[in-house]
Formats: sequence, structure tokens, C-alpha cells
Amino acid sequence: MGIEAANAKRTPSQTVGPFFHEALRWKDGGLVTFSEPGERVVLHGRLLDGAGNPVADALVETWQLTPSGTVPATAPGASKPQGFGRVETAKDGSFQIETLMPGGDGAPYIAVTILARGLLKALRTRVYLAPESRVRADPGLGPLAASPRLATLVAQSTGGGRFRWDVRVQGDGETVFFAP
Repeated sequence: MGIEAANAKRTPSQTVGPFFHEALRWKDGGLVTFSEPGERVVLHGRLLDGAGNPVADALVETWQLTPSGTVPATAPGASKPQGFGRVETAKDGSFQIETLMPGGDGAPYIAVTILARGLLKALRTRVYLAPESRVRADPGLGPLAASPRLATLVAQSTGGGRFRWDVRVQGDGETVFFAP
């Protein structure tokens, strides 16, 4: 290493945001649309940090299969893609997505991406809308199916097509996140 490199100052790393509310806001982003009918469901919950405090000013994006289990097709010129949702978290870390129950093989799930202040990379996970026993039986989960941490991916039915799912980004009870 030369003298110039040894004496050079390091540039601090930069985190994502805070630009979610202005640059990425979608009108009706919490209402996921499809061109086919299905069972209406509402996914709601809170985004929490390692200490259990709410994470405000974050972005929760969702993508899912259609109710019949196919990849959604979006018509040219549509204002947003079918099967996709994007909402901001409120000051108390809460979020809500209104959608239709995803179809397909195995337990129904929604793919989730989280962007927040302080994260260098987006967090990717899934939320399952089925009882934990059914999720554990899903052959697509492999070794994770036997882990007690699998419970962090299962939303709890609160009745009337509503599901509660809290996401913890680190610490005790951290939600399982997947590599991109």
C-alpha cells in the first residue's frame, strides 16, 4: 500500500432513504388488484426494530400470485402492476395491504420486500396466510420447515379475512429474511 492510500480518508457508507414518502409513494398502493375474482384478505401489522420500537418512514412492498395461482399479467398502460402492493409505515410502524388470497401449490404466501432508513440493502421475506401446521408441511421450505423461527413468517388470522403479521428486523424474534 502506498503512502497516498494509507493517508486517504475513508468515505462513510450511505444508507437507503429517507425518500420513501416522496419518491416512491403510490396512490392506492395498499390495494392490490387482479383481473380475476378471489377471496378478499387484509394483511396488517407493524414493522419493529431490534428493541421492539416502531420503524416509521419505511416502505413495505408485496408481490403475489393470482387467486388461481398464476403470475399476474398487467395490461399495457395500467397505472400499477397487478399483484403488487406498496405502502409506507406510519409513525407507529403500522402498515396494511388489501388483496386477494394467493393461489398455487403449497401454503399461500405473499413475497415481501422492506426498505427502511438505516438499511444498506432491502430485506426480503415471505408472509404465509395459512395455519403454521400447513406452512410446515410445505415441501418448498426445506430445512426451514422444522425450525422454530418459521413461526416468524406466519400471519395470524384475526377473523373476517384479516391477518396480523409483525416484522422484527433484528434481535430476539427477528423475522426470517431470505438472500436475494
